[in-house]
Amino acid sequence: MRRVNFSMVTIKDIAKAAGVNHSTVSRALRDDSRVSAAMREKIHTIAKQMDYVPNLAAKKLVRQKTNFVGLIWPSKEGLFFYNMNLQIQREGVKRGYRVMQIMDDPTVSLQAFRQFGVDHVMFWDVFTMMPASFAVERQRFPGRVLAMGGINRIEGMDWLAVDRSGALLMAVRHLTELGHRRLAYAGNKNNKLKIYGFLQGIAECKADYTPEHFIDYFGSTFEDDVRHIFQKQDRPTAIIVDSQQCLFRLLRAFRQIRVRIPEDVSVVVYDDTPEMSELEIAFTTVGPSIQDLAVKAWDIVTAEAGTGEEREPVEEVVGATLVSRESAIPFRPEMELPVT
Repeated sequence: MRRVNFSMVTIKDIAKAAGVNHSTVSRALRDDSRVSAAMREKIHTIAKQMDYVPNLAAKKLVRQKTNFVGLIWPSKEGLFFYNMNLQIQREGVKRGYRVMQIMDDPTVSLQAFRQFGVDHVMFWDVFTMMPASFAVERQRFPGRVLAMGGINRIEGMDWLAVDRSGALLMAVRHLTELGHRRLAYAGNKNNKLKIYGFLQGIAECKADYTPEHFIDYFGSTFEDDVRHIFQKQDRPTAIIVDSQQCLFRLLRAFRQIRVRIPEDVSVVVYDDTPEMSELEIAFTTVGPSIQDLAVKAWDIVTAEAGTGEEREPVEEVVGATLVSRESAIPFRPEMELPVT
């Protein structure tokens, strides 16, 4: 009697053996007429030789639903990561799921979740490049795997991105609509998507910006740069800050030179978390809604395929929302005076 290995043979394995993409295999196994009869026969033969069992049937035979979802989370500090993690867990509870979290190497974490038998896995992608071992482990994992954040695309994996460029473009539009023309940017020079959106906004809105008005968050002269920029005759009247960590450093620098928000400068910060409305100044923010991100993530990993079908990987982008608060106000001529 043959032993059938349900969990290891996937559509991706058949696609590789047949020399076609996974979509063609999926259609052929459903006898879709868009695939030639000869190719359908070839793929059915390969599937039989590899002891392939359709995913839904295999789940019924060898896997019981656990109502646990694994969460691979980066060991990063910050208000966004705390609130995003919290919202994912809360949204899971609403849907009858529990979240099991690991902060470790992504390949090791995914392997552990496969052994634990969780239904699906989500992770926030902060990696410049995912190791090849992760793609191999993903093929072994029988549930859905969702990458949030929008950095790496891996075959067979769902992908939920954030429109960071659109967020910064929205911030520039907001400030110029308030009458500000000279803008500054404080943040990480490696955040290319955010910088691109900022510069796109500068060009579109015909605002004034010079490279001197870029303040590098990781620079050793950050505080001196802030002082120099805001004590000039042509100083900016508004600034966009690309993270909350950068905001807190900027606030310390502003206190040293007695710059007041919003009387002396308007500020928009990337990422909206509850804390941004509870500071002494409620900050105008731009970025994805954390609640919307959590809802969309759960929608993706828990959606069921049609009868007899395998779901194709999902790729979606969550847009930005601007929340106007006290830190950004209309331009006033006295904002142009150098800080003394």
